Amino acid sequence: MIDLFLAPGRYIQERGILSRAGELISSLGKKPLFLSDKLVWSKVGKILLHSLKETNLRSRFEEFKGECCRQEIERVTASVKKKKIDLIVGCGGGKALDTAKAASFYLHLPVITAPTSAATCSAWSSIAPLYTKEGVYLESLNLQKSPNLALVDPQIIAQAPARLLSAGMGDALAKWCEGRVSTQGIKKDLSTEVALDLSKKSYHLIKSIGVKAKRDVEKKKSSSELDQIIQINIFLTGLIGALGKGRCRSSAAHAFNYGMSIFKETHESLHGERVAFGIIMMLILEERSEEEIDELLSFYSSLDLPLTLEKLGLMENKKILVRLAKEICKEGSHIYRLPFPVNEEMVYKALLEANARGKKL
Repeated sequence: MIDLFLAPGRYIQERGILSRAGELISSLGKKPLFLSDKLVWSKVGKILLHSLKETNLRSRFEEFKGECCRQEIERVTASVKKKKIDLIVGCGGGKALDTAKAASFYLHLPVITAPTSAATCSAWSSIAPLYTKEGVYLESLNLQKSPNLALVDPQIIAQAPARLLSAGMGDALAKWCEGRVSTQGIKKDLSTEVALDLSKKSYHLIKSIGVKAKRDVEKKKSSSELDQIIQINIFLTGLIGALGKGRCRSSAAHAFNYGMSIFKETHESLHGERVAFGIIMMLILEERSEEEIDELLSFYSSLDLPLTLEKLGLMENKKILVRLAKEICKEGSHIYRLPFPVNEEMVYKALLEANARGKKL
């Protein structure tokens, strides 16, 4: 049996594509609601609204309040019903897109994603990580479908802070590091093998051209290297997740990321930054070679990714790290996808070692 393959109805990555959004939106609905925060809307709102001039669309704007939580999803859902919206367009970062996706899922409406950074694969994926309104991770909602349309404009993404692109690369690197370990000892079908092949190629391509793409974004320059990194961070990372669903899965690195969410002081760090550090913790748990770990840390340094817990906002304190290890190892955690037994003591020691290795650089 072939599993249901979850992918956007269309994925378009093209310079200036947002200026054509009107014609593309009109095929899915006549009264779209644009969901984004004010900063994002100040950068793309004029482009999107101008693209609607040649259509008969009657658009509405809804400000995203900053967290993909039940309260925000319910608020957006109520607004969509009140305004009789027939299509939701999520603009901005991952949490805004995830909220748009979740609201469309509950209302059975089409949804379009227009990411303004390449920090996650949210524009593609069929899941929406759900948090409390305070930012503590709860669970990942399975929305059972990817967006109807993803509009990815490299010119817009080139204007975003380089930190966001680096975070996206950190998240994308995890596809290989977590995929290879979560599939150990299981029978791999063709879909899983392809997912692993793509994740490995993405891993090496990021290490090859990632620094160049980051430097281009620092110059607000759209380049072929940036195009490729955007494709990896959004398109390929999303595709790998779709192909490997149920087999090639997130593991300890994402468990670390979600565990960190219980600490308010870490909320300024980005998803991909935490995942990147989580990869180091995982490689230590796996007893991978020092060369592999140090090489990856060195690459992180070239991307300006945080190398220590302190840089992620968390002090190296025994009481705090014991609590973090407990959260990482709670029932149902992704860390139990590792192919060997793991406990809080092992995680605590791995956190200390990962932090110490980062400090050396």
